[in-house]
Amino acid sequence: MKILFVSLFLPQQNAYHAGGRYVNELLRRLSERHEIHLATRFEEGEEASLAELSPYCARIHPFSYPRISRRGIFGSLRLVANYLAFSRFADRLIRTGDYDLVQVEWVETALFIRRGKTPMVLDAHDVITKPARRAFERSSGAARLWHALRWRLVRGVERAVMSRFDRIFTMSEFDRRYLLELAPCLNVSTVPIPAGMDVTDVSYPRIPERLLFLASYRYRPVNVEAALWFHSRVLPLVRREFPGAEFVIAGYGPPDELLRLPETDPGTKVTGFVEDTDPVYKSASVFVAPILTGGGIIVKILDALAAGTPVVTTSIGNEGINASPGVHLLVADTPESFADAVIALLRNEGERERLAQSGRDFVTANFSMEAILERIESAYLELRKRRTSP
Repeated sequence: MKILFVSLFLPQQNAYHAGGRYVNELLRRLSERHEIHLATRFEEGEEASLAELSPYCARIHPFSYPRISRRGIFGSLRLVANYLAFSRFADRLIRTGDYDLVQVEWVETALFIRRGKTPMVLDAHDVITKPARRAFERSSGAARLWHALRWRLVRGVERAVMSRFDRIFTMSEFDRRYLLELAPCLNVSTVPIPAGMDVTDVSYPRIPERLLFLASYRYRPVNVEAALWFHSRVLPLVRREFPGAEFVIAGYGPPDELLRLPETDPGTKVTGFVEDTDPVYKSASVFVAPILTGGGIIVKILDALAAGTPVVTTSIGNEGINASPGVHLLVADTPESFADAVIALLRNEGERERLAQSGRDFVTANFSMEAILERIESAYLELRKRRTSP
């Protein structure tokens, strides 16, 4: 098949976020059996990474955007304008190209992409209505009206966008049900991001009492919120029992409020972007993922499980993964219960090992790349048959 992929972010093997790494892997694997074309945004300075995709793509349609050093109001407006311009660019490509199928990555990419004759798949990495609704539910006072209006606006936009596609891929069964409640007529399949794309068979020694949170921060304020919540509300409780507990905040683009933490707390380290995450995951005693908003598949949790690192997260962090609490990972939603879960694992090496093995087995059975490719190819075949049917 001749397939056009439309990606809001440049697919890279070492992308700052899991979505970019996943789309890169998808292009590489599918190019073995299909003719792949790619339309993608890329930031100034990423030309070399763009060129690395050439062996897998029959043609690349690049759409550049300037590097924005600060995300103030004007920077954010420029970014939104670029999103919209890229969406129009992609729509023109779809209408003028002779493709058998089009796959669009991320809901925001599709704002101006119209329905046509070519079968189209939307890979919804995030259900954008969900965090808007949760922000409304957590709000109070005058801000509640603003969040209510924003939630209804986002819900209407997401419904309109998804109605133009022949098939929607969501990252979790939870998100699939959520979208069907939003619009029952949608054709939705669960196709999660695979676990452990960056995990190898190499072993690394565990560092006692090291707690890790690895995420992308630059464009993800929910991850900044999670790290700050753990540091201020949970870590002091853990250190009552383990005064030497070390908290490592790793990942791309930490803002000043995270970078300043080691100034007053030498036991907290902020590393910034880590090119090789494998030893980072495997050297930690416990991976903490205090996800307070958002939801869907939290890929960093899957990667930690694949690396054999025991995980403590929240109900929101686990909702898309649907692992069994107490069997594959631990779930806690208050500072006190979260600290208790971390302390229990630090005290008991046998429990850490049991949870690590169970978690690794869980992701191997449910989130392998081979199983995910089979789901995708099956959906492609179904859409192609539908197109050729009289």
